Order: sequence, then C-alpha cells, then structure tokens
Amino acid sequence: MRIIGLLLLLLLALVGVPPARADHELSLLRERGLALMRHGGAIPAPPGATPPVPGCDPGAVLTEMGREEMRRWGAALRSAGLPPVTLLTSHQCSAWETAVLLDLGPVVTDPALDPWDRAEGATRGEQLRQHVVALEGARRQGAGPVIMITHRANILAVTGIEASHGELLLLRADRGSLGLLGRLQME
Repeated sequence: MRIIGLLLLLLLALVGVPPARADHELSLLRERGLALMRHGGAIPAPPGATPPVPGCDPGAVLTEMGREEMRRWGAALRSAGLPPVTLLTSHQCSAWETAVLLDLGPVVTDPALDPWDRAEGATRGEQLRQHVVALEGARRQGAGPVIMITHRANILAVTGIEASHGELLLLRADRGSLGLLGRLQME
C-alpha cells in the first residue's frame, strides 16, 4: 500500500501538482467536495470565431497552453482518485472549455457563474456567495462533489482571493457563511 502512495505522489509531481500539499488538498476535495475554480489561461476570442464548445459565449477562449494544462490537470485529478464530480460552469467559452477538458464528470452551465460588470460587483458577488452556500447544502444531501468553474472577478468578489488560472479554492459553507479550506493548483 505504501508503494502505491509513493507512486501516486510521483505521478502528481510529474504532472505538476506539488506532492506535499496535494495529498491533503486532494483529500479535502474528495471529502468536502466543493470548490471554486478559475478557468484555464485564456485570450479574447477573435471577432466571428467559432465557439470551441457548441453553445458557449465566445468572449474569451483558452490558449493552446491553457487547453493542454487543463487536460493534464484533469488527468492528474483522475489519477489521484478524485471521484466523478459535477462541473458547473459559466456560459463563457473559457470556463466551459475548461470543464470539458478536465473530463471529471458532467458539465452543466450555471448563469450564477457568468462574468458580470463592475457596477454589479457587490450585488452579484453576494448572490454568488449565497449560491455557493446553497450548493453546499445540496451536496450534503447526496449531490456529490461540485467544482464551479468561473472567472477571476467572480472569485475575487466571493472570496477576496486572486486565484491563478486553473486554481481550485476548496470551500466550506456552514450556516450561511463561506470559508476557505485550502487551495490546489498545478505548478
């Protein structure tokens, strides 16, 4: 059993997950199963671009490097034993494509995760915070792990944290409050 654990840590190191933190954070993700994630590295889509995922809003799309990183990140999470999760995503192609490339479970669009204007920041940030708290309640009722893929400004408004591309913020939602349990990202 010890050899399997060492092989898992070696695999995670090879795909870019820091081994010392990865074991604890992955355990939190498996057990607590609620995370906000910033989409992979993206650029504004050229005018008239065909959406990489049918139906998404092509305001921004992943770069080739962003695509490759999200494929590797999904493979690392699956190899680490992450059970299938529900991936909630905004309608923007950068987030939707991230969810599809992670290949961790079903992808469902969620308008609460869409980007918003700065003028809406405080109101929409509070609405998203309440949405995350409600999702934790549903997850506890047997909905399984949930990863919400959204955008920098949304995550900043809800958590006060400037998340990196592809970073997972592991959350705890109790009695209407939201707390950070840990952070998980590729290196």
